[in-house]
Amino acid sequence: MTKSELEQLLDLRKEIQELDAKVEKMQGQRVGKVMDRAHASMPDFPYVYTTKTITGVDNKGSRKHRRELTESEFLLLKRRQQAVDAEFKISQYINGINDSRIRRIISLRYEEGLSWDKVAAAMNCDRTYPEKLLTKYLKEHPEKKKRKKMKLSHNSHFK
Repeated sequence: MTKSELEQLLDLRKEIQELDAKVEKMQGQRVGKVMDRAHASMPDFPYVYTTKTITGVDNKGSRKHRRELTESEFLLLKRRQQAVDAEFKISQYINGINDSRIRRIISLRYEEGLSWDKVAAAMNCDRTYPEKLLTKYLKEHPEKKKRKKMKLSHNSHFK
């Protein structure tokens, strides 16, 4: 794992949230909800005139439009899954680190997004110490490649 890969963690999480919102919006558009207003009055005296809002589903909506939305939604879901896989890989790497000091540094810097100065302050040490310690750790502990059949299934935890 490299620092540049770890730096992706916050952006991956934000991207997943943004893609979820886009997909949800598309799903709402696919349904084809319609609204209209109708004028009405009470059946008995004093015959008060009112306006009511009526909502329903547009059954005559364009099939082509719905198909385009479905294809776009599929591409967004595919991109979301790539982001989830990358986020899972980074989280799995962090959880596999035995050194609690390194885990704290990574958590403060890459999960919470703190600057190196704030990471050092949280750890009560010199500003350069956490960055140097992490750089040394990453050089001494290169990521081990795992075989594909050993990969955990994590898709069931997400949409």
